[in-house]
Amino acid sequence: MSIWQRVAWYAVGLGLGTALAVFFFSDRDFQCTYLPNNRVLVDLHDQPVRYVGPAALDPWQKTCAGDSAMLKAFLMRGQIDFAKAQVTTRVEGLKHSAYPIELEWNGAVYQGIWERRQDSAVLVQLTLQP
Repeated sequence: MSIWQRVAWYAVGLGLGTALAVFFFSDRDFQCTYLPNNRVLVDLHDQPVRYVGPAALDPWQKTCAGDSAMLKAFLMRGQIDFAKAQVTTRVEGLKHSAYPIELEWNGAVYQGIWERRQDSAVLVQLTLQP
């Protein structure tokens, strides 16, 4: 068997395997997020935002009149400062993990403290960065 025949049979097998994988697994939601920032943001984004904490409500209302697009932008494009994050696996007695997330929104930089709870994501604090 020549090298070209082997390559042809390999291509046929690869094509059939790909077709079967697409057929069986096409209905599943598939995301590749390997970086820690992306994994935390996807985890927060997959949970519903139940409410905004009292310390974050006033700045959020003044900034964007309560527009939920800003909240979604935090969870899609934000940058997490892991040095300031308080995670339940690192801090003893902590009930919920808290992540400081920075977002550039309409030319200004905001920092929001987000808590990841079992059933929701909560914006606890929102501040405008100088």
